[in-house]
Amino acid sequence: MSQFRSEAMELLQIFMARDAAHDTLRELGDLGALQFKDLNHDKSSFNRPHVLEVRKCDDMLRIMRYLSEVCTSEKLPKKKHISAVPQPPHGLDDMHERLQEIEKEVKILATSARDLEAQRVEFEEHKSVLRDASRWLRQQDSRSFTVSPSANGSSNVELKSLTANDVLESGEAVQKSKSMLGYVAGCLPTANVKDFNRTLFRKTRGNMLLLHKEMDESASAKGSSESDSKSVFIVFFSGDRSKAEIDKIAAAYGARKYGLPDSRPQQEETLRQVEEKLGDLKVVIARTADFRRSKLEQVDDWLEAWTTHVLREKAVFHALNMFNVDSSQQCYIAEAWCPVQDLAAVREAIRKGDRSASVAAVVNVLRARESPPTFFRSTKVSAGTQAIVDAYGIANYQEFNPAVFSVVTFPFLFGVMFGDIGHGFMMALAGGLLVKYEKQLASMASNEMFGTVYKGRYNLLMMGAFATYAGFIYNELFSVPQEFFGKTVWCDGDGDPQCRAVPGGANLTQQKWMRSNIADAYDFETQTTLDKEVSWSVYPFGTDPGWAHTANKLNSVNSFKMKFAIVCGVAQMVAGICCKLMNALHFKDMLTLYFVWIPEIVFINSIFGYLVVLILIKWTTNWDATFILNNAEVLSIPQRYCNEELSNLPCWTPPFIENRAAVPGYGGLLSGMPASMWCMSPGAATTGCAVFKWKDRLIVEGNGFVDKTIMDSKLFSPAACQAGIDGCSLWKQSPPSLLDSLIKMFMEIGSVPVANQIIPGQGGLQAFLILIAFISVPMLLLPKPLLLKRQHEMRQSRQHNHIEEDDAPHGGHGGHGDTFEFGEVMVHQMIHTIEYVLGCISNTASYLRLWALSLAHAQLSEVFWEKTVVDIGLQSASPVMIFVTVSAWACFTVGVLMGMESLSAFLHALRLHWVEFMNKFYDGTGYRFVPFSFGKLDGGDID
Repeated sequence: MSQFRSEAMELLQIFMARDAAHDTLRELGDLGALQFKDLNHDKSSFNRPHVLEVRKCDDMLRIMRYLSEVCTSEKLPKKKHISAVPQPPHGLDDMHERLQEIEKEVKILATSARDLEAQRVEFEEHKSVLRDASRWLRQQDSRSFTVSPSANGSSNVELKSLTANDVLESGEAVQKSKSMLGYVAGCLPTANVKDFNRTLFRKTRGNMLLLHKEMDESASAKGSSESDSKSVFIVFFSGDRSKAEIDKIAAAYGARKYGLPDSRPQQEETLRQVEEKLGDLKVVIARTADFRRSKLEQVDDWLEAWTTHVLREKAVFHALNMFNVDSSQQCYIAEAWCPVQDLAAVREAIRKGDRSASVAAVVNVLRARESPPTFFRSTKVSAGTQAIVDAYGIANYQEFNPAVFSVVTFPFLFGVMFGDIGHGFMMALAGGLLVKYEKQLASMASNEMFGTVYKGRYNLLMMGAFATYAGFIYNELFSVPQEFFGKTVWCDGDGDPQCRAVPGGANLTQQKWMRSNIADAYDFETQTTLDKEVSWSVYPFGTDPGWAHTANKLNSVNSFKMKFAIVCGVAQMVAGICCKLMNALHFKDMLTLYFVWIPEIVFINSIFGYLVVLILIKWTTNWDATFILNNAEVLSIPQRYCNEELSNLPCWTPPFIENRAAVPGYGGLLSGMPASMWCMSPGAATTGCAVFKWKDRLIVEGNGFVDKTIMDSKLFSPAACQAGIDGCSLWKQSPPSLLDSLIKMFMEIGSVPVANQIIPGQGGLQAFLILIAFISVPMLLLPKPLLLKRQHEMRQSRQHNHIEEDDAPHGGHGGHGDTFEFGEVMVHQMIHTIEYVLGCISNTASYLRLWALSLAHAQLSEVFWEKTVVDIGLQSASPVMIFVTVSAWACFTVGVLMGMESLSAFLHALRLHWVEFMNKFYDGTGYRFVPFSFGKLDGGDID
């Protein structure tokens, strides 16, 4: 019964010795069946006895998170089997010191690795400068430059201008020495080269030359991206002042300068030295990386186990902070909630953890004054639905659990709104795959987006299954009707042996008729009855595909879906009110039972339950065989054809005979009757006219659509029929409008025209239902507050008399019992009454969203199919265009219908359960049972 109501709870008081408290809590944490109460709630977290231990655990968790991040960045291989995991130190202080040493050692290794990598990058940069800049210097010596243009577009011209002879005004040439041309070489980020070149050009007014080349990837630091790449550069300039300015600009752009000897032998010697140092450094880096990796592999072997150990230790000290200590400081006192079912296991766990104690632990069961926590043992199938219910509010202790119904009704209502065979199958397939591979996908559930879908995988499967089922009911496969259960039951006289068209004009031969067994009920060759009732064919399952592409398709579909939405809504609301009955019986709340539940169930059923009954009767009534006799009563005449002697009355005249005088056997009798007693008009033969005998008067069905006078009760009535045959009438009743019936139920109380009657005595029944609905409102409003007031006064009187007897010599007048404010209770009950009465109306209308969402889904799906694949792709007759349109249609289907439309249907189903269903009985003001359990630890902090 734990699924229907939360488990029974007991409040335990536990006395445990201080030397065994730690081991006892370890056993209880493994069991996970106790929720400890905080007995130190008046103390801040800084004044708890074990705050230092909790801080040490937090610091150790911080260290292990850091180590985990380092191991992850190192991309260590996962080991399936670890031979021996080192056990954590027994003492918390020893473990903390050990972890601090490991952290310090790993940080030193990381710092050394970064420093060595920085040195390697510098040597690589220097090597690139020596190699590339030396080549550029040799080109400068030979004046054979092949470089890209600089800021003014001519590098050769610039270099020539730096080394060319100056000419005085007198015409005398002054020769410049090549030694006057200086240079600066180094490396800078490639992204800054363009701005560096522009700034140099403007600062030196073009008296410089910048040459650059991007370095190889091997020269870049590990883990760097393209934006971190660097380039070798050399700047030729003239003058010492230019050198100082170039140095400042290079520093501003993050350039690093390197020495570049002038002579070629010196350059080669320097390059050799740099390469030798670089080789030695790489050996050191490799050995350091191997040592660091081996160290991290050792850490990774025990990191997970130690993390779990620290988390458990923190949970233990966190629980100890909620305990009291006795006056002798030798014993802890704890209070905890425990499910009755787990009480024996808890005692056994305490006994195991208390083996080394000097004093045995004591467990007492207390009488609780506060409400216990709520605990449901959910399965993985019902966990998703339980989470949806809990999101509205946690059930009160022992309150009826709405998830018992919602686990089925939620996906069912979703399927009603999302009904389509294709879309439902896709959703069910997705849910089925999540269920099949749930163990493999469990590790990905930590992701917030995927975790939500994963936890609701069974809901997804059931939602898809119900959507597929509703799709078969609607007969829609991606909005296209199918003939899964046979052809349509409609035919048009095209040679089908089950069809018989109306003889006559061409337009009538094309009129569609429903298939029937009329050939088995009447012999057309001998024109005699076979004494068998005519039955019209019904499509075996779901909607007949013959409705597709008809003018009145929407009218038919909307009529069914609208009524079905009302039936589902009223059924679910009544189920919610019945849940209130179960709560009242369980808590023995007779006031709620007699003066809340009974008025509520009477009110909703007298109006909306009655409406559902009318819907079901209208659906199950054969309106082709329902007639109005003398404008006074409704009767049913089965479609069985009359024999020539009319001995099998009531019956029907032969089919498709327009002239009543031509009816075999009793045509003369029919021809002598009033002209109004014949249902067929010229050129519009039907399957026969009903014949009924009333008080020795033979009455034949008339055509109420042609002759409206037969519906006039002043001209045709039982009294008029008693007076003569001319006052008799029999005409076929049309299905009454339920909307008009509901409106006139209140506007014309007790009066229902016979043409609108669905059940006999409908007018009187409706008047009675309105009367009891009206009476139920004050019964819901007044008795409960008044009886509560009376109970309070009687309780106060008993307490007063009891105190006066015990305290008479002192003149005491008694104490005050529990407070009771009649005005507050009355206002609360009045609000509840108004909300319930108006809510029955608004909630019933709210269930029409089932019809609206279903219609929107079907129409949107049809538009996507018709306007893309049919109108564009198929009409083009081009394979390429068909492929394009089908691809577009698939994108629309997945993105809009499977994405946004499914989310919309989910939210509407959620609202129907939270508001329309659960507010009828669900309080939802309880609090969750959160046990002290090591199984809940997932690497996070303990709150």
